[in-house]
Amino acid sequence: MLWLRRLVGIALFVAVLVFGWTFAHKNAETVHIDYVIGTLDEPGWAVMLIGIAIGAVAAALALGLQVARLALTARRYRKLVSGLEEEVHQLRNLPLAAPEGPTARGLAARSPESGGIGRSG
Repeated sequence: MLWLRRLVGIALFVAVLVFGWTFAHKNAETVHIDYVIGTLDEPGWAVMLIGIAIGAVAAALALGLQVARLALTARRYRKLVSGLEEEVHQLRNLPLAAPEGPTARGLAARSPESGGIGRSG
């Protein structure tokens, strides 16, 4: 299976080389470009390659900014989930029964079920 991957990789590399050679041969005329800081006299294929490279860099920057923003958002949510999981863990470790003692009896006397605070009768 590895030899098949290598064979496909070599075939793709040769295809790119042949395409590049043909593209450069058909677009060999010199192109004159005037821009703000100077002029440029290069073959047509080089000018197109420069344009493609500038577009790829601009797209990579835009994509990189989006990925960074999403990574920061994911980090914030992971921290939030971690805090909530810690809170659930703490709540699970609370005792199920009320502790016995004078404070527990005082709370039971004031609970709504026993007719204490909150019950209008």
